[in-house]
Amino acid sequence: MTLTRIYSGALALLAIVLTGCATSKVPLTVHPMKALSSVEPEASQFQGLEFLADIVPGKLKSRVNIVYVHGIGWTENPDADQLAGDFLSGIATAYGREVEEQIIKTSCGKENPSTGKTSPHVYIKNPIPHVLETAIAGSTLELDKLVCMDKQVLEVDPSLEFVLYRVFWDDIFWNSLQFPHVGQDDDQGTSKDIARLRRKYNRRLKDELINFGISDAVMYLGAAGDDIRMAVEGALCSASLDAAGYDFERQGREITFENICTLAANTSTRSNQFAFVTESLGSKIMYDVLRRAMTDGRDTAVDDMIRGSETFMLANQIPLLSLSDLNKPRTELPPDFSPSERPKIVAMSELNDFLTYELIPFYRQLWYRSQRTDGSVTDPDDPRSRETIVRGLGFDVIDMRLEFADKVVPVLNGFSDPLEAHTGHAGQPELMRYILCGARMGKLNTQGCLATELAAELGTQLDKDRR
Repeated sequence: MTLTRIYSGALALLAIVLTGCATSKVPLTVHPMKALSSVEPEASQFQGLEFLADIVPGKLKSRVNIVYVHGIGWTENPDADQLAGDFLSGIATAYGREVEEQIIKTSCGKENPSTGKTSPHVYIKNPIPHVLETAIAGSTLELDKLVCMDKQVLEVDPSLEFVLYRVFWDDIFWNSLQFPHVGQDDDQGTSKDIARLRRKYNRRLKDELINFGISDAVMYLGAAGDDIRMAVEGALCSASLDAAGYDFERQGREITFENICTLAANTSTRSNQFAFVTESLGSKIMYDVLRRAMTDGRDTAVDDMIRGSETFMLANQIPLLSLSDLNKPRTELPPDFSPSERPKIVAMSELNDFLTYELIPFYRQLWYRSQRTDGSVTDPDDPRSRETIVRGLGFDVIDMRLEFADKVVPVLNGFSDPLEAHTGHAGQPELMRYILCGARMGKLNTQGCLATELAAELGTQLDKDRR
């Protein structure tokens, strides 16, 4: 079989998936969890959002603050659902709340047509516009506004609420940088004259995979990457202030990342625990931001947010994109956190997702295949090796190996939908219960968690109804 035929066959398979071909439903499978800190089963555990929720003095409700960062190709696609809509609806469903009431209606900074109002939000800007040279001599592009962040509040119980800070970086960077490069090619607006010359599935794949997809990663790994990282750090400073009672109105609707982080450093930002949820490329962005905060030698509001936090990475791309980090200057070691304060990454990886890589096999492979100048043992499963890796990262890591993507039928039963594998995590009720209730000894925690208790009650009622 020639490479041309292999390439053609692969695209044909993807095209069938993108057309919404009939599928056979696959139940969620959670394979045995692994922990980076230890090969012992008891190490495979994490708290979950409900157990991270806490009460601060003067407040009556337990609350957890969640920062949500999206991945590639989101806002430029007019057919995409609202950012974090599936995630917030998944939480609402887990607690038996009306889903329709929880669906997010608008993007950050945009008015809701039915109310004429925007959700509370803030724009993070560059201190001075960043001017970037283009491929044409004397021609430049400019980055001023960088990200928009808004706040959504979900009360799931009279004593428990989740506050979701959505960080939008894609729309601004698409408009400023990517559209001038590839916007003439996508299947939107005036560029349809070019795009519609392609075959239907070639046109869809070009947009989904390249124009709205890989272009984001290319941009992040290039000159704009530091703008994104600084803007997301600024958004974290802003969220820490808002969560402590210094809301977006007082901060100013447009503020530079330097000024907002200086304000956070000089303001009491004691608040409820923070957690992070990231998708796809957003996982690498958030990882880079948190790592820089932990190794820059400064104790900031972001460091306070990191302590004791959990980051739920849906479809991470850290191993793949870490190829761009080779030969970067060595950073300081992160703080030597106590066991209760060490932040944790929970990497949720669907086996059939083309873009996702599990983290523990990556760190083991990297340790084993690299030269050690400090005399460390080469066995990546030696407890001393594991502790050295975790100490150097600053995070413990839990890998959740998953299967839930539907199989394409009948002809392609051996092929799972790669788009669902990459984006379908929030649509899995049991997986949402893991995020909410955590895991103990490598299993879903069912003790003392409202979300699992409600699921058990619903299951009992359904059994009675069937009888």
